[in-house]
Amino acid sequence: MIKLIRLSGSKVIVLILDCLFIYVSYLLAYNLKFQGNVPQEQWQSFFQYAPWLGLFTAVTYYFFDLYDFAGRQKPTKWLFNLIGAHVVFVAELIVLNYWLGTFSLPRTVVIIAFLTQVLLTFSLRLLLFSIQIRGFGKKRVLLVMNTEASSLTTLRKVLSQGQIWFCIQRVLIVTGEEREQMPSLWEDIDVLMFGPDIADQVKTELIQAAGQRNIEVLLIPDFYELYLMKAEMQQIDDMMVYSLMPPELTLWERSVKRCIDIAISSLLLILASPLMLLMWLIIPMTSPGKALFTQERVGLHGREFKVLKFRSMVDNAEQHTGPVLAGASDARITRFGQFIRATRLDELPQLINVLRGEMSLVGPRPERAYFIEQFKQEMPHYTYRLMVKPGLTGLAQVMANYTTNPSDKLRYDMMYIKNYSPIMDLKIIVQTIGVVLRRDQSKGMETTEAAAPVDVKQYLQDAELEIAAVSE
Repeated sequence: MIKLIRLSGSKVIVLILDCLFIYVSYLLAYNLKFQGNVPQEQWQSFFQYAPWLGLFTAVTYYFFDLYDFAGRQKPTKWLFNLIGAHVVFVAELIVLNYWLGTFSLPRTVVIIAFLTQVLLTFSLRLLLFSIQIRGFGKKRVLLVMNTEASSLTTLRKVLSQGQIWFCIQRVLIVTGEEREQMPSLWEDIDVLMFGPDIADQVKTELIQAAGQRNIEVLLIPDFYELYLMKAEMQQIDDMMVYSLMPPELTLWERSVKRCIDIAISSLLLILASPLMLLMWLIIPMTSPGKALFTQERVGLHGREFKVLKFRSMVDNAEQHTGPVLAGASDARITRFGQFIRATRLDELPQLINVLRGEMSLVGPRPERAYFIEQFKQEMPHYTYRLMVKPGLTGLAQVMANYTTNPSDKLRYDMMYIKNYSPIMDLKIIVQTIGVVLRRDQSKGMETTEAAAPVDVKQYLQDAELEIAAVSE
């Protein structure tokens, strides 16, 4: 993993600059609003809430991962997170205004400061991005893959989405567990990247060789490797062993999580009740049928429950087809349904499921039994996600897309369970705002006709990529 800013002290410098920018933005906004002659009472008002500006900036930016400079993030993600963070920031100022009731907050000042702060903080992160790109340059990659469709998907993602960071120098196609060492394999290589489903013996050999050459390794973790996260070290005589427990929450964690669920979902239901009432009226007017839609889903420990949603499709959409995943251009979705699906408004009634205790605010998304049975045949680890309550939103929802394949979503779900904390839940909740703003993340599955098997070697030749070797 790349880390541009390795020391916590460097992140503190960025945080200080962010706080400086917020004060500069508000001072500039006041001077523009009052044309350089700011009334004394406005200055007094500003000094009353000024200490909160820096605090709100630091805390809100943290929850939107704006101090996470590790990895390879595109500037567009930072921009969406910044906009989401400032929407929350303004909401916090409004709540503070009503709570204290001792200062005035001119709307023009808020708007000017909002735009200025987004511009300044985004420019700072663009500078960091530029330093990262120019300082490290494109990494020359040795990609290890097999002939399965999942490896081809990985290759396409690297070629299309990773071209800023990577240049595939050569490809090693592995079809067995053993491979002959080739000295020329490592020439001009900066990164060793594994596709999915590579044999452990091949991984071990190549990772060892990469370590000897000080080469970065990128891999898609197998599920058992995720299972090892936070394993407890124990000792039998002088032998070290790992204790692996099922990925579930402790009693204390479940209790804290339930308290947070009740508090936040109750507040959100109160705030959203006028909007939900409006939806209750509009949906039947735009499409015949009831506004509320219920569907059997599988929850904690495999127990089924009825999930509540506002109807976004035509009434009885699956009457003739049976269970079918929604497509990106699904004709069953109504025009108003497209809007409420993109903005996630169709899921507001699930706050009632949260209050009932059938769901949590954060967790793996609940799925239907029909699809779970299919996923379990392909991924035996899929049942691990049923060790916690399903969620209204989750790590897979803020990090991935609707079209992300089930195995990758499962990796995020297991990562969430293994790393659960109340702070993590709060971060996912606030980052869901960014998901709503990035409406492309809620698009349905792309519906394409079944494609013919792809000749991987021919595909690589067409892409003008060097095939290092093929292990038979």
